[in-house]
Amino acid sequence: MEPIALRVQKTDGWTHIGSKPDAKKPLDVVVRAFEGPVLVATGRDEKSPDREPVLVPDGEGRRLDGHHFFVRPAPPLGPRLIAHRGLVS
Repeated sequence: MEPIALRVQKTDGWTHIGSKPDAKKPLDVVVRAFEGPVLVATGRDEKSPDREPVLVPDGEGRRLDGHHFFVRPAPPLGPRLIAHRGLVS
């Protein structure tokens, strides 16, 4: 599956980056951060995450499993470029 790039502009809260709520099993998604660190988290619905966020340092990636995926910039705040793989947005 090809990675999908996305620029996260929102700095004051979570951005829902995609989901597959009707999936029988949780999705296995890799999120990679560019231009600064980000926090990623998953949730049971598209309102907000309900699991502890995971820090993704600049230039690295992290694997998560879930149904709804969220991202937000980690300090220092600012827009971030991310890429995700395994998620239909």
